[in-house]
Formats: sequence, C-alpha cells, structure tokens
Amino acid sequence: MAYNESVREGIHFSAKEIIESDFSKAEVEIVKTWANEWYITNAGKRSTPGRSDFKFFLAKPAQHVEEALNLSREVIVILSNYRKFEPRSLEAFDTIRSEFLEQRYETICYAFVSADDNIESALKECLTNQEDQIVVPFAYSDFHKNRGNPTFIRNIFRKHFYSRDLFDYSEPLRKDTFFFGRTDIVTKIIEKHKAGLNHGLFGLRKTGKTSIIFDVERKAASQDYLTVFVDCQDTSFNMRRWYKALYYVSMAVCLAAGIAPVCEDAFTEDNASTIFADTIRIARKETNKTILLFFDEIENITFGKSGVDHWRNGLDFVYFWQSIRSSFQRMSNTFTFTILGTNPKCVEEPSILGTDNPIYNAFQPCYIPGFDYNQTRDMVRRLGRIMGIKFEEEIYAHLIEDYGGHPFLIRRVCSKIAQQNTQRPVTIDRIKYNEAKSRFNLDNVYFEMILDVLKQFYPDEYEMLTLLALEDFESFNYFVTEDPSIVSHLFGYGLIKETNRRYDFRIDAVKEYLIRKNGDHILLKTPKDKWSHLCKQRNELETELRKMVKAIIKVAHKNETDAKAYIIKKVYANDAKYHAKTYQELFDSRASSIYLKSLTDLINADWQYFSDYFGKQDVFIANMNVLNSEGRFDAHATIPTEEEINVVDNAARYLKKCIDKYKSSIE
Repeated sequence: MAYNESVREGIHFSAKEIIESDFSKAEVEIVKTWANEWYITNAGKRSTPGRSDFKFFLAKPAQHVEEALNLSREVIVILSNYRKFEPRSLEAFDTIRSEFLEQRYETICYAFVSADDNIESALKECLTNQEDQIVVPFAYSDFHKNRGNPTFIRNIFRKHFYSRDLFDYSEPLRKDTFFFGRTDIVTKIIEKHKAGLNHGLFGLRKTGKTSIIFDVERKAASQDYLTVFVDCQDTSFNMRRWYKALYYVSMAVCLAAGIAPVCEDAFTEDNASTIFADTIRIARKETNKTILLFFDEIENITFGKSGVDHWRNGLDFVYFWQSIRSSFQRMSNTFTFTILGTNPKCVEEPSILGTDNPIYNAFQPCYIPGFDYNQTRDMVRRLGRIMGIKFEEEIYAHLIEDYGGHPFLIRRVCSKIAQQNTQRPVTIDRIKYNEAKSRFNLDNVYFEMILDVLKQFYPDEYEMLTLLALEDFESFNYFVTEDPSIVSHLFGYGLIKETNRRYDFRIDAVKEYLIRKNGDHILLKTPKDKWSHLCKQRNELETELRKMVKAIIKVAHKNETDAKAYIIKKVYANDAKYHAKTYQELFDSRASSIYLKSLTDLINADWQYFSDYFGKQDVFIANMNVLNSEGRFDAHATIPTEEEINVVDNAARYLKKCIDKYKSSIE
C-alpha cells in the first residue's frame, strides 16, 4: 500500500468557503475536529430524492490515520441535523456518490453524523442486511464530549470496522458494494445482447451466477435495454405448464416495461406462443429498448432433471423453448435470452423423447472462471483491511492454489480466519492461514454443495474426479483415452488442469475432501503403509487428548495439588513411587503410563467436565473402544482390510473434531 505521505491535516480552501457559508456553528466545529487528522477536500449541501436536506464533506486520511485504519481513499461524511433519525436519510450517500468518480472514495464504508444522540442504535436496527455498507455513526454531541481526544474518530471507526465479518456472505449480491472480479463477464453478457446473440453461463454452485445477473440489471438503468429476471426455481414459475410459464414470462416483461398486463386466461396451448411474441413486440415499441431475458437455475425446468414431472418426464421443455426460439428468430433486434445454471445439459442433448431439442447448440456454453491472482488479491485485501486484517502477499497465492479462485470458498476460509483472529489489527502469515485452512477444510458441507452438480448430472465425471484424487492415474488416463470429452466438464468447471500431459486439481481443498470422503486409507498399498497410518494417527490423537485431559482435570479439581492426588489415586492406585512426580510428569509418556485407555477412563469418571466437547457419552465410549481395540492392528501384526481401516478412521475423525472444539474454546 502506498501511504498518503503528502496528505496533511486541514481543509482545502474551496471546501472551507462552503463550510463557513453553509454549515451551522456546530457543524463547523465537527469539520474542524475531523480536520485535525484528515484533509477535507470537498464539501456541500444537498437534498435527497425524499427531500431531506443534509451537508456533507469528503475527508482524506493523513498518513498516520491511513496506517491505523487501512484507509487510503477519501471517506464521505454526511451531516444530518434532524433530531430523530429516519432511514430515508441514508439515501444521501447515493446522492453524493453519483457526483464523484468511484475510484476516488471508499465504497465499502462512509460516516454518518446525526443530531440524534441515539444514532448508533437507530442505525443498528435499520442496517440488518449483511450486504449493507459499513456506516460509521457519530452523534453531534460526541464531538463536544470528546473535545481534546485526538483518537476519538479513529476509535469509532475501529469499533465498527472490527465488528463486521465482511467475508461472511452466502446469498447473491444485490448491490455493488461487495461485488468483485466479474466485470469482464458482465460486459460480455451485455455485448452479446447488443449484438443480438443468445448466451449461456454455467458454473459450480456459489460461483456468483445470480450476482452477475444483478450487476447486469444495475447497469441496465443507464443503457438502452431492459432486463427481465426469471428464477426457474420459483414454484410460481416451474409448477406451471409450458403455456402458463410463457404467461409468467410475459407478465415479467410487462412489469419491466411498465405496460398493461396480459390476461392469463388467454394463454392456452394453441396461442400462448403468439401472445408471448406480441407482448415482447409491444414492450419493445413502447420502451424503445431491447429486452434481455434471464433464466436462472435452468435445471428446475430441464428435462430429466427437474423436480416437477411435466418438465422432467414430458415435453414441456420442448414446447416452452420452441415458442421462445421461434419468437426470437422472427423478431430481430427485439430480445435475447441468457440461460444460467450449474450445467449445460439443456443445450447439450440433441433430442428429448425422440423430439428435437429446440435450443440444442443454440450457443456455445461459457463457464464462470475462478478468480485470478489480481481478482483474489483485490477482494481479500479490500475487505480484510477494513476489518483490521492484513494478509501477507504470499497468502493470495495460497488461496488460489488451495481453492482454485472459487470466490465463495475463498470468502468462507477468510471468514474462518477472521473468527480465529479477533484481536486486531492483525497480520495473517502462513502459520495463521494454515491453522484456519485446516479447520475450514474439515467442514465437508461446502465441498458437498459445490460438487453436487457432478453427482446429479455427471456421475461419470464425478467418478473420474475421485480416481484422480486417489491418484489412480492408470484408470483415469484409460477413461480419458477412451473418451476425451469425458473431462470437458471438469475443465469447464475449473476443477482440473492439464500440465505437461498430466492432469491435476485446480482446487486442492476439493482433492482433500474427496480423499477424506473415500478414506485416505485407499492410498495405502502395503501392510507397512497401513500399520504406519494407524499408528501415526493414534499417537497424534493420544498426544493431543493427553494435553486436553491434563488441562481440564486441573480446572475441575481447582488446583494442581488436588488434581495430582486425584490422578495418582485414579490411574496409579496410590502407588507411592508416583508421589514424587510432578503433575506435568504424570502425563509425560516417557515418565508415566497414561495411555489412551487411561485417558478414556479419566474422561468417563469426570464426564460433566468433558460432555460439552464429546457430546453423548455412549458415542464417546463406542469410538474410543474402536481406537483402543480395532485401531491396534499394528500391535498384533494383523493386516487390516479397507473396511476395518475405514471404521478406525471414522472414530479418529470423531475424536479429532472433539479435540478441535476444545481448542477453539480456549483460544
């Protein structure tokens, strides 16, 4: 980051003239307080569309403020002298931002100074959407109360920056505040439409398909086209037969164009297509704008895959798209459609129940790529710095390697980093990153959700991906040789790459997930490998469990002296030779003999102190019995089967999860 070394505290002369002439005495004092640490570059007086009057100024942080808050651009500061805050006052920000280049000011946050002393709680009630910008609240009276406090403004910023997890988003982004890295795709969709070309965009779940649509819609307001969004997973749409589904689309067109709605009863099997075409034509004429139809979550009306029988097993898909394709071909420069979903099956199959697929090869499917290095760095760095989290440069490369540029996974692991590093400001180095990554990767739900598209639509490709994860290169390459197209979807989804005629994963975390799911013991070929795996796993868990039990027993028995007496009695039957040992030595595997069985007995004896971490006691006992008996094949030189290793691995995963829960509680 290049600091604002040349920026000095103060007020630009042009802003000063406006402030002195238009601002009240109290507001002038507020600006002067701000100018003690910031440079005031601009100021003014405006009204919102709702006719609320307000003052504003732009403040650029001086070097020491920038270093403290990780802010480099100007911050918009809004002054509202109304004694009671009204949510419509927040319209002021949009009014101001339209006057300045976006590259000039901070888009993620702004400050709101109000005459309402309860502005903080009022804003908290108003801004409940996680996607809302950070609005840093100040009351007019705060500046009087904190007169002479040089860190007052900085502290308020820190408080509200550090309280938000800006990485924690799971829903499509309806605003552009936190929309990153998809400008090229948005531009391509708009260009395709303007060229009169239909389009299809596909990708794994949570790659930002719907967020892209919303951005195209935002840009439509200032351009010569209308957007009409059809959510195919909405039962109001997909439960309708094909001709009533055309009515649904027509109604959406009428609403977007502001024209009189059509009558639903008019849409019959005989004339639905004609009325749909007429609706499109009228909307084009009345608005003088072309129409871009979006069909999101297309799987919900796709043959063979929809959850609704008439789309899945009938010909409704054929008739619906015959109608739209026919209208498109008859009317040039009127409308186009863009299909979005998790897979391009709808344009890949040439026929449906012996009938030609009307949109077969209607366009070349495009896949949403993962973020590249610069896009990843921009998103993670900008969101992180506002939260007081700085990432070392090498971390961006690790995020690309581990998560293949998948924006949702990157955000989720960064959210885990934020949860584990609450003392801020903080710098995330490789050690802190690996700690968070290891814990995040154990949460299989994210990877199951992302790979679900392969399981549902392309089971062969899913099996191929599993073979690659388990390093069964011989089988993988055999299938590729027999049918090279079998890996096309894996390439399209950005799951694999080819380097020097060798295939590998783009998302290492997905590989780890598949190994966990299928059991990493499958990679174990020789008896020695299997024994080593079991022994190493058990020893690591025993070491961590010993630390956990030692700490909890000490707390449970109030002090180390009583805890020591308890252990000697419980484990060593009051053997005199152990009285000379320290509490630490009693748990030292070299000096004493507290092993997995002893630890199990200690936990069961003081179960009330351990139940929060292990859950149900019978489940704990069952898993520990597995590790103590079945898990000791190496001690008896017995070669375990894959099924037996799988049972032990499951028990080990249970115990590790419990230990990790304990570790998290003490951090």
